[in-house]
Order: sequence, then structure tokens, then C-alpha cells
Amino acid sequence: MPFENAAQAEDFIFSSYMRVVGELHGPDAQTRLPHLTRQLLDRLDRPDASFTSLLVTGSKGKGSIALLTARLLQAMGYRVGLVTSPHIVHFRERVRVDGRAISSDDFTRLVNQLEVPAQEIMAGLSGRQYLSPTGLIVGLASLYFAEQEVDFAVIEAGRGGRWDDVSVLDNPVTLLGPILLEHAAQLGPGVAEIAAHKVALLKPGGVALSVAQSPEVQAVIESYANAMGAGLVMVGRDLEAVAPRIEESFLKLDVVARYNRFEDLALPIPALYEAENLALALGALEVATDEQPLRVRQFEAIRETLRQIRWPGRMQTLATRPLTIIDCAVTGLSAASVVASLPLQARRPLVAIVGVPSDRDWPGVLAALVGHCDALILTQTANPRLQFPAEGVQVARLLFPPHVAIVQTPTVQAALARLDEMQPPPQTVLILGTQSVVGEVLRQYGLETDQL
Repeated sequence: MPFENAAQAEDFIFSSYMRVVGELHGPDAQTRLPHLTRQLLDRLDRPDASFTSLLVTGSKGKGSIALLTARLLQAMGYRVGLVTSPHIVHFRERVRVDGRAISSDDFTRLVNQLEVPAQEIMAGLSGRQYLSPTGLIVGLASLYFAEQEVDFAVIEAGRGGRWDDVSVLDNPVTLLGPILLEHAAQLGPGVAEIAAHKVALLKPGGVALSVAQSPEVQAVIESYANAMGAGLVMVGRDLEAVAPRIEESFLKLDVVARYNRFEDLALPIPALYEAENLALALGALEVATDEQPLRVRQFEAIRETLRQIRWPGRMQTLATRPLTIIDCAVTGLSAASVVASLPLQARRPLVAIVGVPSDRDWPGVLAALVGHCDALILTQTANPRLQFPAEGVQVARLLFPPHVAIVQTPTVQAALARLDEMQPPPQTVLILGTQSVVGEVLRQYGLETDQL
């Protein structure tokens, strides 16, 4: 029976995975089967062959890099698909064309279209084998992008690379955000092993673009690029973000790329951490447009596009009284950059609401806030797939001085309600957490995320 609505279609996307999720333990090499995604795409008549794919990986910043790259390509007049994960408010946000999320009707229709070939693949699986949600989203997005006649698709990878479902796409360009120690049980015990997973998205003869990395990660990337006969473009060597600064709620900077100097850029995401991401995206733009010097009108289009970008949950101001800022920081480095990017209007007392899952760098996030906040509220989302640290309050009390009030709430809604009870009332509220936390906060504020 055809799916009648987007909720039923979303349930189907997760159905194969949910059947075995309790049995999935160990490294990705033993639990993930990207070749099944290739089978699905082939049974759908290879819709992914109709556009050029750019893949984005790394440990943080992937969503920002993907969005910036997609919007810059749009500024050049291309039609651009975008796949990011996880979503913030609506599942449909994971698939966009020119910034607009796929509609509920199109989402449901295309899941119905891929159901039969997907079910045929699932019927042949056994044991812990499954057709992953990511693979089904890649199939859905590829169908949609082919229908919409996109020129480029910018696609965010999951936690890894080599065993990620997006690895089956033929991508001439790979973008690498910062690579850190994460998901060690699935990707390997050290940062070098993790980097090897992520850089494996680079195809023979392709081009990799990377932000500045640690020497250990840099060595892995260079070695793999050489083995693949691929090009390598690095921020800090071939691309430079010049004088990044926060002014009037904008990140302002110049970027010196290999063939162009992009001047007087203003991005309405007032976060210093976006400077490297923007430099990387501009480098990718040069590669995708055949490494040609741009014309004056193209520079103007880029500046205008950047000034209009919206990216929910990235140094986003939700309210001015009290000043309320939200960011998807889930690592100590990200949280430290958020603190460094706080606007001059930020006043004490400052209350931080933190919802970072157990498998992310929640101690690092807490440590980055020490000395900057007067009260701390630890919270969690209703997402059953995310586990939050039970020892969070105890660790926070060891990190923060005694005068900092520390409480824990069971829900995001309860955390926001707690703000009204505080005396003295906060002048600044800083909300940090996973995208599920961000999504629940944005729902409370009634903000729309369909169009970026």
C-alpha cells in the first residue's frame, strides 16, 4: 500500500535499520554496507549520474561547509541540490534544492517510488544486514535532484567516509572540515585512523580541499591524495581567510584563494569559526567552475548571496531581551569559538543551556564555558537515539566555581521555562547543543526552517 503522508514515508526510511539496531556493535567495516545503496541507485536507473556531486566530511562544521558551498554555486547561476543531516525541525530539511526543503508531497511521492526496489534489496538481507536510512535518503535525493535538473549536489557525509553510503557516488570534489577524535568505536582508536576513513571519500584523480588540520591528520590526507593521484588544496597554504572579525552581527573578512581575491565579505553568522569554512567553500567554488578568475559581476553576486545566508543554529540570535544566542557546538573547540564570538551586547549575568550527547565532547563544551557564565542548565532532547551524560552535573560542579548555579532539566522546554525563575534575571542566554536540541528550541520560538 502506498505511503499516504510524510510521517509514514519517514518510518519506512528507518524501517530496515530499526530492525537490527540493537545488534549493531563494532566498527563500521563490520556493520555498514554502502554497496546496497549503489544497488538501490542502479535499480532506480542511476539518477545520481545526472548531476555532479561534491561530498563534505569532517568531525565538525560539515553542515556549514555544505551550505556555504551550495549557496556560492547558486550565486554563479547553477541549480544546486543540498543534503545535510540531521535535520533541525522537519525531516524534509535534509534534502533541498536552491535552499528550499523538499515538500511533503514530493517527499512522500518519491519514497513511494523507491519503495519497491528498496524492498527487493531488503528481502535478500539476513542477520545484521540492513539498508541504511542514509542510503535511502541518497536514493530519494538523487531522484529529486534529477527531476529538478540540478547541476551540482553538495552532500554531507555521516560520521565516517570509507563505509558511509555517500561513498558510492562519483564525486570529483571532496571537502574536509576539521578532523578530530570522535566515534572511536566505529572509526578507530586514533585520529589518524579516523582521518583515513574520512579522506577515503576522495576518488582517483579528484580534488580534495581541506581546512588546516593537525600534523597527524595532514600526513594522512597528503598520503591518500598522492596515492589517488588527486589534487589537494589547503586552507592556510592555498587558501587564506584574512582578518576575520565580528562587526554588527556579521562575520567580515577577505579570502585569498588560488585564482581570486574575495574582498569585503560579510556573512550574517557572527562566528569566527566560519572563516575557515567560508575559505574552503570559496576554494571549492573555484574548482567547480574550472579554476577561472571570476568577473566583477560574479564577485558582486557572491557578496550579495553571502549577506543573505540563513543557517539556523549557527550563532543565531533568537531574542534581544534577554540576548539569546543558539549554536550547534558539541566540541570544546567549537564552544570556545562561540564564546570568543559573543557580541559586545552580551552582558552578565549569562546563563548557559547545554545539551550535548554522551558520544560528543560534552566535557570540552563545559570547560569552554568556565569563567563565562553565571548559571548552567544541563538538558536533553526527546530523541530516543541520543543518550546524555548522567554524570554531567557532577562533572560541572568540579569544573565551575561554587557561585555558579548548576541545575539539570529533563527537557528543553523545562530548561527554557527555568530562565523565568532566575534571580537576578539573565541578561544573556547562550544555548549550546546537538541539532536535536537546536530543533526543539526553534520549535519553541516558532521559527521556520523550510527556506534557507
